[in-house]
Amino acid sequence: MNQQELIQRAWALTEAIEAAVDAQDWPRAAELTQARTPLVMAFEADQPAESLATIRRIQASIESTMERSQAAQTILSTGYRRSMEHAQAAGRYQQAARF
Repeated sequence: MNQQELIQRAWALTEAIEAAVDAQDWPRAAELTQARTPLVMAFEADQPAESLATIRRIQASIESTMERSQAAQTILSTGYRRSMEHAQAAGRYQQAARF
């Protein structure tokens, strides 16, 4: 695969990642990111202007997705902690109600 094909494939995966993130499908976004990473790592430094523009769009998307994933992780973690607290409270109630 030449550099132009590599960059276009990475961009197609980036668009798919963005769609997964928009749908809050974090497992799919992670899967697609794992597929994209080796492509991004294979980019060569010397690129034509059009390719550099696409690479910059990929970089901007990565930064944006990182911010969104950090926010989602915080929200999901908070929800998880609340759910666990409610489950523990229900368990305490069940123990107390047995007496």
